[in-house]
Amino acid sequence: MQKYTDNDMQFDLAIIDADSIMYQIAFVEPSPALCKKNLDKKLADIMELTGAPNGVVFIKGANNFRYQVDIAYKGNRKDTIEPEVKDRIDMLYEYAKDFCVAGDNGEADDLCSITARKALDEGKTFIVSHIDKDLNSISGWHHNFRTNEIYHLDDIQAYRFLMSQLLTGDSTDNIQGLRGVGAKTAEKLIKDTPNSQLWNKVIEVWKDKQPETWYNNFVKCANCIYIREFDDDLRPLSMEELKDKLTWVTTDTGILLPTDLTEPLDSSTTSKTFKQEDDTLEESN
Repeated sequence: MQKYTDNDMQFDLAIIDADSIMYQIAFVEPSPALCKKNLDKKLADIMELTGAPNGVVFIKGANNFRYQVDIAYKGNRKDTIEPEVKDRIDMLYEYAKDFCVAGDNGEADDLCSITARKALDEGKTFIVSHIDKDLNSISGWHHNFRTNEIYHLDDIQAYRFLMSQLLTGDSTDNIQGLRGVGAKTAEKLIKDTPNSQLWNKVIEVWKDKQPETWYNNFVKCANCIYIREFDDDLRPLSMEELKDKLTWVTTDTGILLPTDLTEPLDSSTTSKTFKQEDDTLEESN
């Protein structure tokens, strides 16, 4: 795989989802002082690799609206963290609150997406640094801070990934999609459907699989899956609002970010893979 260097591309802003960074550090580093030092170093390394002069770091906050949508959200995560590791995690969050932004009313993913949208509106180039596949619903440049892979997702890739998730749900976060519909099945179901008809296709599949209960279950799934783009949307959305926001549009006034955020890298420096790691260490709020 070709590596990206800061000579290939310049970004105005690095948007960093730091929850999993802190969990990983707390699990392997027994010294609280070194935990802080390693967090500082990891964030500095991300800034250096992306070449961005400015960065914003997001961590989980309080009052995630998804628990209003579904009380079972992230309910499959067992608290198996050893007490001393939990203490280091809590310590890192206390330390980080002075220079990170807490995702209150939503989660870090939402604030990453909202910040990306604001950067776009201001004409700034950005890169999102994370290891959470859910953020692949944001089109643009991404950085996997575990592998240091940099890749680009265009509007179509990001949108179709999101629509696939509306069928599969997300077992990591206990978001119930359609039984028996995994990523490969979802891909087959929507493969021949044009983007302009994808919303209708997803609804059609839900109605077919759950004729009696599809409506409420779909609204619940979509609310939990959809990573918000605007501050005002950090709340449960109605079916009508979801349809308005998640139906494919061809201009930059809807869900999708334009593909011309920056001049694209050539094929020797660009990776367009969807392979990404779930953030299974992140503890629910």
